[in-house]
Amino acid sequence: MAVNHSGRSIPKESKPIVVKDSTSLPEFDLRGVCHKTVIAKAGDDIKVEIPVMGRPRPTVSWQKDGAALKLTQRTNVETTAASEPILALDPVDPPGQPVPISVNKNAITIQWTKPEYDGGFKITGYIVEKRELPAGRWMRANFTNIIETTFTVSGLTQDASYEFRIIARNSAGAVSIPSEPSDPIICKDDIIEPRIMVDAIFRDVVLLKAGESFKLEADIAGQPTPSMVWTKNGKEVENTMKLEVRFTELTTTLTNKDSIRPDGGEFILTATNVGGFAKHIFNVKVLDRPGPPVGPLKVTDVTAENCALSWAPPADDGGSKIEGYVIEKRESRDGEPVERAIIDSTTSYTSLIIENVNRFDSGKYNLTVENSSGSKTVTVQVRVLDTPSAPQNLKITAVPYIARPKATVSWVKDGLPLKRTSRVNFGATDTMLNLTIKEATKDDVGHYIITLTNTAGETKADIGIVVLDKPGQPGGPVKVEEVTSDSVTISWNPPEYDGGCTIKNYIVEKRDTSTTTWMVVSSNLARTKIKGNEYIFRVRAVNQYGVGAPLESPPVIIKDPYMLPGSPKNLEAPSEDGGSPVTGYIIEKHDKEGVRWTRCNRQTVTDLSFKVKGLLESHNYEFRVAAENSVGVGEPSSPTVFYKALDPIFRPGPPHNPRVTDTTRTSVFLSWGKPISDGGCEIQGYIVECCSTTFRVCAINKVGVGEHADVAGIVVAKDRADEPDLDIDPELRKIVTIKAGASLRLFIPIKGRPTPTIKWDKDEASLKETAQVEITSSYTLLVIDKMSR
Repeated sequence: MAVNHSGRSIPKESKPIVVKDSTSLPEFDLRGVCHKTVIAKAGDDIKVEIPVMGRPRPTVSWQKDGAALKLTQRTNVETTAASEPILALDPVDPPGQPVPISVNKNAITIQWTKPEYDGGFKITGYIVEKRELPAGRWMRANFTNIIETTFTVSGLTQDASYEFRIIARNSAGAVSIPSEPSDPIICKDDIIEPRIMVDAIFRDVVLLKAGESFKLEADIAGQPTPSMVWTKNGKEVENTMKLEVRFTELTTTLTNKDSIRPDGGEFILTATNVGGFAKHIFNVKVLDRPGPPVGPLKVTDVTAENCALSWAPPADDGGSKIEGYVIEKRESRDGEPVERAIIDSTTSYTSLIIENVNRFDSGKYNLTVENSSGSKTVTVQVRVLDTPSAPQNLKITAVPYIARPKATVSWVKDGLPLKRTSRVNFGATDTMLNLTIKEATKDDVGHYIITLTNTAGETKADIGIVVLDKPGQPGGPVKVEEVTSDSVTISWNPPEYDGGCTIKNYIVEKRDTSTTTWMVVSSNLARTKIKGNEYIFRVRAVNQYGVGAPLESPPVIIKDPYMLPGSPKNLEAPSEDGGSPVTGYIIEKHDKEGVRWTRCNRQTVTDLSFKVKGLLESHNYEFRVAAENSVGVGEPSSPTVFYKALDPIFRPGPPHNPRVTDTTRTSVFLSWGKPISDGGCEIQGYIVECCSTTFRVCAINKVGVGEHADVAGIVVAKDRADEPDLDIDPELRKIVTIKAGASLRLFIPIKGRPTPTIKWDKDEASLKETAQVEITSSYTLLVIDKMSR
């Protein structure tokens, strides 16, 4: 029955209903117990929680090994009315099959790969299990959390065979099924004979000049780890102020600074373990100037035209074969010294003056300077003429001359007047020409012309100056001619300055752009082209005086002719496929509450659309896509905006059956029902619109304003006339019986438009004064206290 303030409706009967409990079979939920096996460490508590379902509520019994579980002070069973809520998680893929990377008689180190899919949460650890073959059971091998994908299982039995498997766990508590077991591994020492590995430059003689440093390096392999020792001349090499030996587990270096001739020789590196030994001989040669020939100098077979000289070779050849000898002579008049020579020397210059020269003073004059590092000699050819003479092959010298009358002097280098600088200075007096070049460099190489002029005539002297030095930088740029995934071909030009002698070879070095260490590709290259397989190259020319300045290439990317595809733009196919067709796409998502991107598709997607499943409701996600070709996976696209994972919502439908329920001269009363469709979210309110005599209503939700519904017909605001009506309770329409002395209270609701006038009377006569009457627009009340007949 329905009830309102006016009364009850007529009742409506239902069909017969049998009242009874619904039933369902008992069930366990064992997903929270890893493979139905609980692993615990001795001394730890074991707590197993298993959700139980069924109606009526099932009874629970526990058994152990086929017998009822006995309850003790340590063992207790508790059954609750309902299980805790269980979070539904994506399963974690198993890790890769473990493989051994190190084995000895009581420990095995294994390695595995991460699960292909982490269940949407970061992998936080691994469980390693072992089993002794042939009939052992699986036991946990680690009792601390493992984050890395390698682990050493120790405490094993020598010569026993074992299998291992791995279980992964993520941050949400989900665990994977075990990985595929490893192949059987026998626990015994692996004995590998030592090996010594060195760069190609150490297979030949290591050449260097006196004063330079050298560094010998080697990598060592072997099982167990070999012991290493350096020896020279049968004695173990020890660390000194200039020589240092270093060892790590599998590498060793020997470094020598400020090398001199005795520092060279054979350095022998020996590596030894129980499997045997290996050794490598490093040959180091320090080059220096040769020592003086062994005297005395013997003069034999003297004639008017020639003589024979003989001597012994130097005791020290400087580390290089003696290519020849320089023989010098000094001429004098009639075999006598030049007594008229005046020599003036200071720390910065020297001069030779011979007064009143004649033609017998012509000849070659040698000037030698010496210090503790060696000596230098220059030769001046002097010819006495009526006009002044000039020096030849002048470096640092002073040349006397005679000119009557006084001569004017001009200096020209390579066709241009010679300029004075802080290093180059020249001048002339009445009897002396001076040219001083300090610290000669390759810039001083060239053709010099000295012109002396007086009234008697003019004379010119050509001087060719050659500075013997290291060659200049090779001609650039370094050209990259061919690049593949494992090699590069580069070329360059010879240096403009060859150091005054023939270029012997080139040294090519390489450096990875991520490091600062240069490695030699070739130390004896005669061509100006080289194939390599690194990223940055530099080339240096070599002559008999040393190694020149390097020429560096720009960074070179060693890669296949094909490139990775470009990134998709606005989640569309990439504009560049890298030269190889795109084979598929990788879709990734990022939860706004998380920190990492996770892959959405396990298999490569070839279409340009993909449905992402397994999202968490009300979480915000952004997405990105990367293309893949035969080279690999390209850069991902820019991420999308964040989308909230919710069921789709729309604007609400129109309100149901809007209608006019009442009107007055100044107001209109409307009513309506809720829209049949709320758009998938709560209705927040309604908007009522009117235009003259028509009305319409529309609903609002958080998406916006929905479709409107019109109120039928034309609505006129006016007072409505209804006949008066007394809504008297049916009980009051009967005879009301009241005891004498009691009070009478009659409450009568009133209806009618305009508001009716109210009048009470009794037996068509006015009421007595003892009667109290209350009248409003909607009801009237009659009260008579202490009733009498």
